[in-house]
Amino acid sequence: MDPVNFFSLASQQNRWLSVRQSVIAQNVANANTPGFKALDVEPFEAVLNATGVEMRKTQPTHLSPTGAAGSDAETEENAKWQVVHSGNSVSLEEQMLKAGEVSGAYARNTSVVKTFHRMLLASSRG
Repeated sequence: MDPVNFFSLASQQNRWLSVRQSVIAQNVANANTPGFKALDVEPFEAVLNATGVEMRKTQPTHLSPTGAAGSDAETEENAKWQVVHSGNSVSLEEQMLKAGEVSGAYARNTSVVKTFHRMLLASSRG
């Protein structure tokens, strides 16, 4: 396995967030279109799993990777949002929640990249 380049991984997540935001915007734009079905992209975890990157526990004091036995990080799929009589499945409330998730993820991603960049600069100065 090749070493993981943190900055390329962060860039890949930003591209995914951009695509997801575009899909959400398309859903909102078609909120009143009869028969339009709301779309979404596959989760970033699926994209990340395709890269072959996995978390490992290298010290006994480390936390277990997500999905390992004893993990309390469980997520449940929310109930389906209501479909109106016109056959349109776009819920503006749901789309705004998704847009907020994308905005928060982008802010976290850029904050982590900025922090790593500062650490690299500090270490190169000596």
